[in-house]
Amino acid sequence: MLVNCSRLSTAGGRCLLASSQMDDVIQKRHMGRRQPKQGKPPILPPAKKVLYHVVHAPWQKPEDVEELLWRRHAYNNAVISLREVFRAEIAQNASHGQGIESMKEAEALEFDELIAQNQARNDEKRAARAERESDDTKETKSVILEEIRVELEKRNAEKKRAEQEVRDVIARSAGFVNRENLETKILEALEKPTIYDFAIDRAGNKYFVPEPVKYQEGTPTRQKGRLYDQTLGTQHGTMEEAASKKQNQQSL
Repeated sequence: MLVNCSRLSTAGGRCLLASSQMDDVIQKRHMGRRQPKQGKPPILPPAKKVLYHVVHAPWQKPEDVEELLWRRHAYNNAVISLREVFRAEIAQNASHGQGIESMKEAEALEFDELIAQNQARNDEKRAARAERESDDTKETKSVILEEIRVELEKRNAEKKRAEQEVRDVIARSAGFVNRENLETKILEALEKPTIYDFAIDRAGNKYFVPEPVKYQEGTPTRQKGRLYDQTLGTQHGTMEEAASKKQNQQSL
């Protein structure tokens, strides 16, 4: 009895283990199933793929088929006839010394003639190009020489002008003030003072008001508003200056 019970217990354990393994497999299958794409239920069959398109030509009329077949045979016969004619012409030319070899020789001679003509034409163009380049070179050279001549003349003129300026400065340097003639120049300036306080009209006449004096005495007069107005030889100044000038004239 004990042995049987142990056997039963072992078999029951095996059944429980097998049932648990089956449950795990079913669960794993359900968990690992791929999700279907959206838009079509998975129960529907797959769509039919169009791999190629068969073109079914329409049936033609029997008379059209006969006409086209006759034209095809006529074309083939014409091609065969032309080939025979060409073969006969080639054989005849070969018998008269005008075969393939003679044609090659004629073509070679013609090619040599064309090469010679091309070479002669190239020689003519080369000579014309050399002459044209020579003329262009001469013209360019003349233009450059003319520019050089103009530039040299300009530089010579500038040189002469600079030399003349130097000579003028050297000539004027005799009257420059230096240590030797300083006293003489001072006395000359005192004897002949240069007055820059004057007015000038359109004719270039200078008007000094007051008249320049040799030595400045006292305080110089202050310039007034209409001191230098000169109209038709009439001098306009202040009333005091006019009265003083009138008294001076009467006293004289």
